[in-house]
Amino acid sequence: MSDMKKIPLIASEITGLWKSYMMSTMVVCVMKYFLNHVESKEIRGNLQHVSDISNQHIQELINFFNEEELPIPDGFSDSDININAPRLFTDAFYLQYVGFMARFTMHNYTLVLNHIARSDLRVFFSKCINDNVELFNNSADLRLSMGIFIRAPRVEVAKEVQYVKSKSFIFDWFGEKRPLLTVEITHIFALIFSNIVGRAITTGFGQVSKSKTNTDFFFEGKTIASKQINELTSLLTDEGIPIPSASDSYVTDSTIAPFSEKLMIMHSSGLAASGISSLGIAMADTARSDLETKYLKYIAADMKYAKYSTDILIANGWLEQPPQAIKHENLVRI
Repeated sequence: MSDMKKIPLIASEITGLWKSYMMSTMVVCVMKYFLNHVESKEIRGNLQHVSDISNQHIQELINFFNEEELPIPDGFSDSDININAPRLFTDAFYLQYVGFMARFTMHNYTLVLNHIARSDLRVFFSKCINDNVELFNNSADLRLSMGIFIRAPRVEVAKEVQYVKSKSFIFDWFGEKRPLLTVEITHIFALIFSNIVGRAITTGFGQVSKSKTNTDFFFEGKTIASKQINELTSLLTDEGIPIPSASDSYVTDSTIAPFSEKLMIMHSSGLAASGISSLGIAMADTARSDLETKYLKYIAADMKYAKYSTDILIANGWLEQPPQAIKHENLVRI
């Protein structure tokens, strides 16, 4: 293992370490605030577990940066939290948030692992994946026990093997569209759930932000999420498929920000990136052209929203630059 440390890091490994540090420091900040307000003993234990694992990851990441003589990113710290701000979200939201973030980070760490060469880093990122699998399962079990698990629809399927007999299976612009495949229903549900969480976050951030520009940005995110929820829900109801239900009481009436404007903008930007990724995966599994068209429209909206966030971050000097390859011509001092 010690010999591995003599192998220089490749670009994908540096990227994985940097992104992991940024995400982990943000999660620790969010958990500190949540833990200061959570009432349920069971949910508190879940949040504390998230915090403990994230802090452990941060320490391991710092060790990697130090060993490789790389600068430790600024990321997020206690200066980005107002831990004594009034409660902004409900206990039920805390648990939905943990489930959502565990899914999101499982996916991201898997993508990172696919591009890692060094064995010590593969061990680390494999552990990160397993940690988030555990967090997701713990959150799911607790949501089920508390009756707040938002379930995917239950549908009846054919009892015999079938084969596609017409191109209208994919292209049917003018006639009656075929029923949704279970894989398509799965992605539609996942996108609805992600937007429910995203709508709650942008709603909460929008009502506590003290910047008109930022408030407009957050509520634009709420509008995008609401539109996608409504359209995707209609896809299910039009075909008689039960729609997932969720509480609309995730956000309180607090108007005092628990986080810095920088953290809130960065978090919302991350939601947009997550949405783009999820929509891309949904498109790859979709065999109905009307769904592909809809997903392309959503991707365009999310990309525009992500650029909106980047513009705000740059204008305020909040966008920490990711690791970048040096341009050797710029090193000349003649």
